[in-house]
Amino acid sequence: MYFLQNNCGLFNRKSYFCVSFFAKLYLKRFEQNKPGSLTGIFVVLLLLVPLLNWGQDSINGEDFQYRLLQNIHQQVFEYPWNDAAFFPGKLELANRQTMKRQLKDAKEYAHNPDVFEVYFSVLDHLPAPDKAIFVKSFWFYQPEIKSALIEAGLSEDLQYLPATLSAFNSEAISSFKRAGAWQLTHFQGVLNGLQINKLIDERLNVSKATFAAVQELKKNEVLFDHPKKAMLAFVFGKTEIKNLCRRAGGENCSVNQMLEAAPKEMTNFMAAYQATAAFLSQNKFVPEQEPQKTAEAKVRMQTHFEQISAVLPISSEELHFFNPQFPYFIIPRQASITLPEDLKQDFLFLQDSIYNGVDSTLFEVLAQKIEYPPAPNRQYVGEKVKDLEIEGKTKIKYTIKSGDVLGFIAEDYDVRVADLKYWNNIYDERKIQAGKTLDIFVDDENAEYYSSLQQETAKKEEPKTVVPNFASTTLPGIVIPESSKKLEHIVKSGESPYVIAQKYDGVTPEKILEWNSISDARKIQIGQKLIIYVQ
Repeated sequence: MYFLQNNCGLFNRKSYFCVSFFAKLYLKRFEQNKPGSLTGIFVVLLLLVPLLNWGQDSINGEDFQYRLLQNIHQQVFEYPWNDAAFFPGKLELANRQTMKRQLKDAKEYAHNPDVFEVYFSVLDHLPAPDKAIFVKSFWFYQPEIKSALIEAGLSEDLQYLPATLSAFNSEAISSFKRAGAWQLTHFQGVLNGLQINKLIDERLNVSKATFAAVQELKKNEVLFDHPKKAMLAFVFGKTEIKNLCRRAGGENCSVNQMLEAAPKEMTNFMAAYQATAAFLSQNKFVPEQEPQKTAEAKVRMQTHFEQISAVLPISSEELHFFNPQFPYFIIPRQASITLPEDLKQDFLFLQDSIYNGVDSTLFEVLAQKIEYPPAPNRQYVGEKVKDLEIEGKTKIKYTIKSGDVLGFIAEDYDVRVADLKYWNNIYDERKIQAGKTLDIFVDDENAEYYSSLQQETAKKEEPKTVVPNFASTTLPGIVIPESSKKLEHIVKSGESPYVIAQKYDGVTPEKILEWNSISDARKIQIGQKLIIYVQ
């Protein structure tokens, strides 16, 4: 057994104790001449084969290559990397002689030259399409990351860290619950200002994750006073680096001294990082134009990407690329969304159309699945569940109107029909009556919004008159409140329906378009007269 413990270069404590236990068991059976002992010893010897490498560490680039290709291939068939028109430019890949010279020079500075050479070779021999995406994605994000590092006073070499960790796959999630291009842990994200909950994970947004990663690296550099120690603490944890420093001679130990005492996983990671830096420094992508400019806008209501893509000329896939922090394609109320700069204004004055295009099936991921306990006291049909309270929810009253059905009410309040029937002990949903009230339970944080829904509905039902077609610029049969006053607005330079609507209380861009028979908001012209009704 001492032979096993001293000669396993890839020694694993659990494997050792497992094999040694069975070896002792079958040796004892062999000494007692019990049946099956020889077969048992033969099995133990077979188990020893993968553990023994006769004191020499094997160098295997397959794990590194597998993780790298897995991250790259996750992007190959997704927007924007499957779109040749996205981020056009020219790949400038180094020739074989240059790469050999780079390998030779970089090996002199590598902590573990042999492992470095294996990993560098994996990168250099990537299939052409994979190599193109790897290089292109790095140079797409590089300006922003480099700028953030310089502004924080950190080493520019850290720009190669996310390429090593994830190949810039923003959706990469490790078995250790790290996520995003920077592979941030939940605590690293939250403690550095990122929002992480059921609907939002800002670790998946490269820009937001870069901000958090730079903050974390800055804290680590202050703590360890060395960029490489700060980087290793970012990946393996501060406690691990502190313990290694103690074993390597104290807090002031060099990085090489620390790596001498480090586990193989850490030294291999350092080799991968150094190989990635050497590779990307020699292979470049020169863009033909600047990346598309973006702008942020806040949504007033919970919205799905498909609602936006149904109104604006942008696909759900493009929206997801600009907003990967919304993994279910659902934007919570009051959250900000990133859009191409030229679509922001369209989004703002077409918001009502976007919010009205609701399909409840888009939000099934949010549907509550509440298993209600049996209620033996509910013997009278029509009698509400007495004193029902649900933790984290507010009960509001809804007055049933003529023409209401439970399906529409459930959709308006983001609940299930089954919930409405249980809360109100409704046996036959076809027999609900106008004027009766329903109890509806909504999330506490949304209670104010849902309480105001019925008030808004009541306002919409105020008596209105139908205005005849008294002007050529007005649609026939437009419904105008009796108290409205008709105004005439002359379009000025730089004005859009959204800008004009801001000048009049209670007026929306959609109403301006409707009142003036305009189907395309971009076709209004300077000097054009628009009819506007104000209260």
